[in-house]
Amino acid sequence: MKKSVTYVFCAISVIAIVAALIAGSAGAKSEDNNIYLARQEEVHSAAELLRELGVSEDSKAIQALSEEWWRCEARLHPCFSEDEVIMLAKTIYGEAGSIKSVTEQACVAWTVCNHVDEPSLQVDSIKEALTKPGRFYYKSSFPANEELIWLARDVLERWNMEKLGYNGPGCVLPKDYLYYSGDGKHNYFRNAYRGGTRWDYSLPSPYKS
Repeated sequence: MKKSVTYVFCAISVIAIVAALIAGSAGAKSEDNNIYLARQEEVHSAAELLRELGVSEDSKAIQALSEEWWRCEARLHPCFSEDEVIMLAKTIYGEAGSIKSVTEQACVAWTVCNHVDEPSLQVDSIKEALTKPGRFYYKSSFPANEELIWLARDVLERWNMEKLGYNGPGCVLPKDYLYYSGDGKHNYFRNAYRGGTRWDYSLPSPYKS
């Protein structure tokens, strides 16, 4: 009986953690690595309890906990700077500030990440990709509001998570999509400088629009 009661109380705690993760309220930015290590232990324990209760690996609850664990891992091992977050936010403003879809805006950021990952383009950082002449519409004078800064950081963290081994949803643009053009209402992403295939947004998006 005591064991059942313990499971019930633990399950309630897990539900609260998962609800916060799915709502996007968890994982506040901090410089204290101990916070992320403790958070990883917390979500690992929560995931193990859910598994004991018979929750499947492909459930939203387990996926949310897994994503949070990897997000903490990315913050423990960052591959970008805070200055690059702001630069990328300003680039999203310049390239997609008038676009309402967050997923479309995120694709701009993922294109920048793809430039860093593509050896033939010879760039070693987000900053270098954004400041190469003729590649992206970045200006230091562009504004960067809270929403764009949040999106820029989210993409860069998901990019870092993938580098560290995370294979869950998050990336909204394949690696070979390095180019795009726009008409003021939408950007059209493609995998060749001329011609190529236009991206159809078929990857699952973590964003609501």
